[in-house]
Amino acid sequence: MALSLIVIFAAATRALPYLIPHMWNFSAVYALGIFAGAQFKDKRLAFAMPLAAMALSDLFIGNGFILSVYAGFAAIVLCGMAIRNRVNTTSVALASIGGTLLFFLITNFAFLFPATLYPHNLQGIAASYIMGIPFLRNALISDLIFVPVLFYGFHLLEKRYPALAWNK
Repeated sequence: MALSLIVIFAAATRALPYLIPHMWNFSAVYALGIFAGAQFKDKRLAFAMPLAAMALSDLFIGNGFILSVYAGFAAIVLCGMAIRNRVNTTSVALASIGGTLLFFLITNFAFLFPATLYPHNLQGIAASYIMGIPFLRNALISDLIFVPVLFYGFHLLEKRYPALAWNK
């Protein structure tokens, strides 16, 4: 139940631009990827949580499946897995920033192919990354908010309800 609510919450934050005006790429799904990778020993569950949030929100907003976006979120989960045995404020912050930067690098490079928005040369790659900077900024801002909410919030819930630690 708790995991389902986390996925629904993350999906809702991604779908919000379609419901009410707010910053694009301001989403809890980035934080969910780091959280799932760091907190859950079952790797399938770690990948399933953020990808389920993505799929759920994609159904709602009609984006469809974009491989580079899902690959970017898988990279975020891997960053969370990299800190699994040393979850502390510094490692979580570094994994969060690193995961979001990887997402930015993967998705902005991949959107050159086969899209015609940017020329398929170095200038097109540079333009894609430059145009993506506001979205990167918003994603990093969302990390500042949602990463502590997920990690600290789940820590508090585990203290109150020890059964939530079942998958560690």
